[in-house]
Amino acid sequence: MDLINKNLQLLISVIKKSDTYKEYKKQEEIIGSNPELRERVDQFRANNFKLQNEAGKDNLFHVAELLARESAELRRVPEVNAYLDAELALCRMMQHICRELTEGIDIHTPAL
Repeated sequence: MDLINKNLQLLISVIKKSDTYKEYKKQEEIIGSNPELRERVDQFRANNFKLQNEAGKDNLFHVAELLARESAELRRVPEVNAYLDAELALCRMMQHICRELTEGIDIHTPAL
């Protein structure tokens, strides 16, 4: 387990040194300099997360439509657009790492 933890810490260090992570942190700092805008972006992100993880809601289409409008409005602000793009790039990198790790380990998982 020590070797796993050591390599995990190495992976974290490499991720933090990546251009993708550095860009995310830069954009996070920029958006964080405007607390009102940061709050609005965080609320949008929280609502988007809830929508994606609460399947079966009665008013799903209505909520999705409201979020799409909010996204379009927020994306008009260059700082928000840059932040959300940087966040998406970091999330995709993390998904890639998780997918490679999962596929690289021979563990049976049932088809869904």
